[in-house]
Amino acid sequence: MLLAAASLLSAQTVWDALTYSRNDSYGTARTMGMGNAVTAIGGDLGSVSVNPAGGAVSYFSQFTFSTGVTSASSSTAYAASYDSYDQRAAYTGDFRNSKTNMTIPNFGLNLCFDTYENTGIKTWNFGFIINRSQTYNSIVSASGSEGHTSITGAMAAAAKGMPGDILGDNSKFDSGYGWNPLCAYDGGMINFNSAAGSYYGSAETVTANAGQYDYEVLGWLKQKIGTATQGSKQDIIFNYGFNVNDRFFFGASFNCPVINYKYSEYFNEAADDPADFPVTPEYWSSKSNAYIKGTSTNYLESTYEYSYVSDVSGINLKIGAIWLPADGIRLGAAIQTPTAYTIHERWYIDVATEFADASESISSSSPTAESTYNFRAPYSANFGLAYTFGRSGLFSFDYELTDYSIMRFSEETTDEGFFTYEDPFYKVNRLNRLFCGVQHSLRAGAEYRPLPYLALRAGIGLVTNPEMHYTDSDGYTVYANDYSNFFQQYEKGLFKLDAGSAEYSHDMLFSVSAGAGFTSAGSFYADIAVRHTSLPDQLYSPYSTYLNHNVGGKNYDIVSPSIKSTLSLFDAVLTLGWRF
Repeated sequence: MLLAAASLLSAQTVWDALTYSRNDSYGTARTMGMGNAVTAIGGDLGSVSVNPAGGAVSYFSQFTFSTGVTSASSSTAYAASYDSYDQRAAYTGDFRNSKTNMTIPNFGLNLCFDTYENTGIKTWNFGFIINRSQTYNSIVSASGSEGHTSITGAMAAAAKGMPGDILGDNSKFDSGYGWNPLCAYDGGMINFNSAAGSYYGSAETVTANAGQYDYEVLGWLKQKIGTATQGSKQDIIFNYGFNVNDRFFFGASFNCPVINYKYSEYFNEAADDPADFPVTPEYWSSKSNAYIKGTSTNYLESTYEYSYVSDVSGINLKIGAIWLPADGIRLGAAIQTPTAYTIHERWYIDVATEFADASESISSSSPTAESTYNFRAPYSANFGLAYTFGRSGLFSFDYELTDYSIMRFSEETTDEGFFTYEDPFYKVNRLNRLFCGVQHSLRAGAEYRPLPYLALRAGIGLVTNPEMHYTDSDGYTVYANDYSNFFQQYEKGLFKLDAGSAEYSHDMLFSVSAGAGFTSAGSFYADIAVRHTSLPDQLYSPYSTYLNHNVGGKNYDIVSPSIKSTLSLFDAVLTLGWRF
């Protein structure tokens, strides 16, 4: 998945789509303290992100400012490669990391206007609010020993079919070939074997076997992996609402989500004993129009780094209502249209390799690639039920549905109406349709006022995973990255999914929150909240599976190493507000 992100034409994957689409509302401390179960409550500027009718509930104008801190921690383990017909190698190690950032999750002004009518529309409001709806904050690292596969071999497999004259061409990054193998060749990670007529990794040995060639890693490699994300999604909200007879509250908002997102990746592997990794590089000579053998040496280590930055802006509309059918009972509902995003992204690759007799490493850097395209994020609908005990407290319950299967990437523009039958986003959109489904969110919150000026709050949240997987005709479980790796084989029917085997991933996101609020006799009030979120375990391979061997007449993949990360987030928010 990670290597697929650094392709030449784009960096779009199913995971990018989910990254931009998912929301985890922060808002004000009151909203967070109640677990965001505020669809039927309102009255708070943080609740406007959940239900636009929330701004119409207040009978006064208000200004809020929130500041906070978010801390991400991870516990990561490493598992070496394994044969696909055997049990996965055991995960080893417990590599712990943490990262803390300051945040401004809310800033808003809501103006309430009294119509001085006894019936009908009694008040109406207009608000300008900025609420944070996602924080990208993670750091992961792991290391382990690997003796069967290598990132250099994965890069060599990706170079299959790449002509030699491309490698020596200064304009090779405009050739249409993937930037990973281009940089890997320039950076010494991969070489060409003229006898075999193919590329091989610098940590591999090529041997002839009955007219064919075997590619093997003959020694042990120490591998180190690290990834990090940072950034946020801020919703700029223009909200309008009105109050009818103190029983029905309606709201609509025009929302402009703005995302800044950064992702970086580091991978290093080094030979335990360089004597196990003899290599004789062959260099492309444009003068001779052929590969020329260099000096025999031994492989020491390779480093691969990938950096990605995106700036995203979008628009959507959201409408909602809150109804009080009887004293104490509150019903709420809201629906948000799909979000139309424009995404501008930049990325580059750095590669370096060291050999035993080289005075310095061989390195290569790609140019900084840029692309701009459109993305349609899913719609969502949420429903709430609350019961209030006069001024003493309340219970609130929310359900939210989000359909990720409608996510689509598309080109930003077409040149002067030129039409092409080739859709550059066909693959990722196909994966979105097959492997993304409906996400369900359940939230519950409570507020209790032991004193007129003090409120105590608590909340919980549970979010299902919208990602799906299938079983293929051979009985293997197929995830989105598996389908992506063998996309043509599946699309042409060489490999087949059992359509009736679609199943959602069972892992879930769980959060628990608590908070307190103070209300002065004047206009000032203050709220504080903390929240802990446990994310589903993340599994990924630092490079693609590329090797297989024959057992009993059938080929089995040697599955690349796996990284397993357990992630959690801790958030704290302080909101200061003034009513007027």
